[in-house]
Amino acid sequence: MSASEHPTSDDWAGARGEKWLAQLARMESMLAPVDAPLIAQLALKGTRRIADLACGGGGTTLALAAAADPGAAVFGYDISPALVAFAQTRAAAHDPAPVFALGDSATLAVDPPFDRIISRFGTMFFADPAAAFANMATLLAPGGRFAFAVWGPPADNRWMAIVRETVGELIDLPPPPVDAPGPLRYGDVQVLLRLLGNAGFRDVTVGDWSDNLAIGGDLEPRAAAQFALETMSVAQALAGGGAHLLARATDLLTGRFEARWSDGAVRLPARVHLVSGGR
Repeated sequence: MSASEHPTSDDWAGARGEKWLAQLARMESMLAPVDAPLIAQLALKGTRRIADLACGGGGTTLALAAAADPGAAVFGYDISPALVAFAQTRAAAHDPAPVFALGDSATLAVDPPFDRIISRFGTMFFADPAAAFANMATLLAPGGRFAFAVWGPPADNRWMAIVRETVGELIDLPPPPVDAPGPLRYGDVQVLLRLLGNAGFRDVTVGDWSDNLAIGGDLEPRAAAQFALETMSVAQALAGGGAHLLARATDLLTGRFEARWSDGAVRLPARVHLVSGGR
């Protein structure tokens, strides 16, 4: 199986981060509905130092800053130089502005630690998740809180499954390894709960957010198919097949997306685990 179907932190630091940046506005439009319920898990009132880890282009960080008390210091860290540079540029229009910097969740060190830590879809790609979560625990002050969003089971995330099914009709896609880096790594949330417990996090709870996602925001079916095939890791397995294979995949996926066109967007079910707790 192509390694690019299971991007690791190193991939996100390079080409994968740059691809995300190219589609950032569409991706943030699609994922923005998760921000408010995730931020609500943090109980922000009175907190002073807040970090968004694996912050990408900074959309969630800006939402976090808007929700925080006046005077709170908000930081965003990511391993992609391209995404951090973009986040720094967009932050200049905000007052007070979050501070964005390069930083790997697995090795980042700060003093003093943070009162709150958040990560939206950033914790599923660690090469060594046990070590990364252990380091993240050191970043959180005693009595602090964290909140992570991770995708739920494949069966409940039709927006991803439909792309994998389409690609699988054209090329052989072996079942993904159980613990490979990837978006559905913690679909079985018990795996994540064990890692967090071993890392020293406490009182961990899981809530779910379920709704339809608008693929790429308000894209029409063909544009939404092109967006999905450009951004989803599984579609990278098509890369060796040339333009003809990609065109076939786009046609197939467009037909399936046409059946899900509603209220100005292609809408498909999603389920997100909102995992929160303290230290």
